[in-house]
Amino acid sequence: MLSLAHTLISLPIGVYFDNPLLIFIAAFFLHLICDMIIHWNIYPHQYRRFPYKQVALDVIAGPVVAYIFLGQHLFTVPVWAAILGGNTPDVLHTIWVILKQQNKQRSLRWLNPFFRWHNHIQVETNNLLIGLTPQLSLVALSLVLALTAAG
Repeated sequence: MLSLAHTLISLPIGVYFDNPLLIFIAAFFLHLICDMIIHWNIYPHQYRRFPYKQVALDVIAGPVVAYIFLGQHLFTVPVWAAILGGNTPDVLHTIWVILKQQNKQRSLRWLNPFFRWHNHIQVETNNLLIGLTPQLSLVALSLVLALTAAG
């Protein structure tokens, strides 16, 4: 799932709740649940080189779109805890992939079971329409929930 989607889907948790640690954990697990829903993504293995520009645009777009909808509510610790928790599994996975490509993965070897499981739970498609429709639906629902609470 796109980082943009994970960011926006995590927003209601940060808007409705106050405890940053619990928000981070809840958003982390919400990320994993969302990965079990069919989705499209930027697939690094489909590129000759790691698609840094596309990934950076995806990552930056999340907070930018969140700001458009939440305004100053974005700049709170609970909202950022949600954004960070909602993206941490993929951030760790991306670091792991980059290190694997550079044969420097040894220090993260203890995380291999998590990354294998994270790969296993993914329900991905190369079909843009089929993959983006659920993401857009979840994003729309999440934005309505976040805007309702943020007032």
